[in-house]
Amino acid sequence: MADPRTLNEFESLEACRDTIVSQAPADVPDDTGVVRIIGVKAKPAPRGKRAAPPPEPDAAGGVTKASWSATLSPFDRDVARTAAAYRIDPLFLHAIIRTESGYRPAAVSHAKAVGLMQIMPATGATLGVRTAGLYEPATNIDTGARLLKRLQRRYGRNFGLILGAYNAGEGAVARYGNRVPPYRETRAYVGTVMGRYQALRAASFSAGVAR
Repeated sequence: MADPRTLNEFESLEACRDTIVSQAPADVPDDTGVVRIIGVKAKPAPRGKRAAPPPEPDAAGGVTKASWSATLSPFDRDVARTAAAYRIDPLFLHAIIRTESGYRPAAVSHAKAVGLMQIMPATGATLGVRTAGLYEPATNIDTGARLLKRLQRRYGRNFGLILGAYNAGEGAVARYGNRVPPYRETRAYVGTVMGRYQALRAASFSAGVAR
């Protein structure tokens, strides 16, 4: 049995299409463990297709099922794979990517942070990734996720400190007594990412209810 969309997304399943029974995906509890399946290769994204970020709620605070389903982008599969591998909510990664780079893999900040998740080359080096690799979307997302897991091990489930350290550095958080640094940019960053994350969770739930 498989989600009907899976038959179209994974080329390795095409040979056995006639023996697969389509079934809508079941709801999965938030705290359930995620198992990564090795060897199932996703079809490559069409060349030249621009990434479309997940929608933010409209003025009424809602997102329709159609608009949510239409947001698949070349980066969604990379985000999903990475999120499963490191047990991070993919919507949290989406919220960070949207805030950091607006889904532009070639983005470089004034501080020389690179790619979708705006990784500093020095930080990438501590994780075994060269600067050139940070321009590759899947590598950049994987590097950002590993950085987030490192921060999670240090700050637990305190999203404010995790994001504060992601933006301003662990040293800055330590200097201010393990609190979000009082920098205007960092405070705004934490608020923006969390706002988008909560909006995406609400939109995802609404779209699921609408199925």
